[in-house]
Amino acid sequence: MVELTIDNKKVTVPEGTTILEAAKTAGLLIPNLCYLKGINEIGACRVCVVENAGMETLVTACNTPVEEGMELYTNSPKAREARRINVSLILSDHDAKCATCVRSGNCNLQKIANDLGILEVPYTNIAEKQ
Repeated sequence: MVELTIDNKKVTVPEGTTILEAAKTAGLLIPNLCYLKGINEIGACRVCVVENAGMETLVTACNTPVEEGMELYTNSPKAREARRINVSLILSDHDAKCATCVRSGNCNLQKIANDLGILEVPYTNIAEKQ
């Protein structure tokens, strides 16, 4: 078993558990888009990034296994800003026809963008302009 702290909560999980799974056992939800357990665990969307105390870079929660003594922050300013940038970049390449989309109101990207307060996309898709 591995003991760690997530958002100041002590968590004990089996070795090999990902940060995302460990957070779920503690009742903490980490937003993610590309993660599908057993199918797609590549961390490509970078929406699930969390801060690991003592490390400069953020880590993806969906495919990073927990380590003994980790101290993680899922909603730190650093993690939230990285999420905002990553979701904004994803939205910049999105067709953004949410009002007429069949998934409107039941879309994980839409929910995460709203939760992060992204009301406008600051980046434009250069390929569309050409």
